[in-house]
Amino acid sequence: MQPKRYIWFNGDMPSIETPILGVSNRSFAYGDGLFETIHAFGTQGRNLNLHLARLKRGMEILNIDIPPFLDEQMLSKEIIRLLNKNRIFESARVRLTVYRNHGGKYIPQNNSSGIIMEVEPLDLNMYQLNSKGYIIELYDEIKKPINPLSSIKSCNALHYIMAGKYMTDNSVNDCLLINEHDRIAEAISSNVFVVKGDNIYTPSISEGCIPGVMREVILKVAPQLGYKVNNQVAIPVQALTDCDEVFLTNAITGIRWVAAFRQQRYFNKVSKLLSDAVNRYTFPDQFKDGSSG
Repeated sequence: MQPKRYIWFNGDMPSIETPILGVSNRSFAYGDGLFETIHAFGTQGRNLNLHLARLKRGMEILNIDIPPFLDEQMLSKEIIRLLNKNRIFESARVRLTVYRNHGGKYIPQNNSSGIIMEVEPLDLNMYQLNSKGYIIELYDEIKKPINPLSSIKSCNALHYIMAGKYMTDNSVNDCLLINEHDRIAEAISSNVFVVKGDNIYTPSISEGCIPGVMREVILKVAPQLGYKVNNQVAIPVQALTDCDEVFLTNAITGIRWVAAFRQQRYFNKVSKLLSDAVNRYTFPDQFKDGSSG
């Protein structure tokens, strides 16, 4: 028998089977909302300050009112409460969705917000580097536009869904999205990093990518390992044929190293070093007193 599951809905914790959203919900009807996916371990949400800062920036861009109670302390407390309610005590994926409350069509009648939180267990504790490198391809059938909405984890994810279908149809592990200038923006659910010698490059936010939380972590830990990181660059597709490594990052899986792009093959030396550093940064409690989790 499957254990009963619960969600967090504006402070309450109904069963996941409980109907809570009507057909007039603006996230459903218009994609009028945004979300965060947070890695939790031991019921503790990780890198919450980065997730919350990105969520609030997105709400400001969309002109959705930020509730005064939405702060890091409240978010941490409610994640712990929901994970305990669902009896998930190891690694978990937390999805926090914020939507503009119903009223109006293309012209909203108000800017107040509703919040839903969902949790599900993950198979692995902490981050584990993939043993088999990814094979990647370009998705350039639809270009990602560069505008203020490009940086938002929007509830309208049609571009990523089409890229995901292209990925499965072509039997690869991920696809890189191309911006309107035919340069690399990001992957389907990850940021992209390119390594050449001791230099690590990732597309600037002005190139149309999501400002990933794990991207921010890499920017913090890589210089501590002696690498020079440049996050203010435009990366042409040609760079994929003249680099040592390519890896992808997000808050749920950590680092995914890429083995191949078409005829090009890559190493994973830097990916391995960074994966260990990212674990130590994100899960410091697991490395105290010699513990490795």
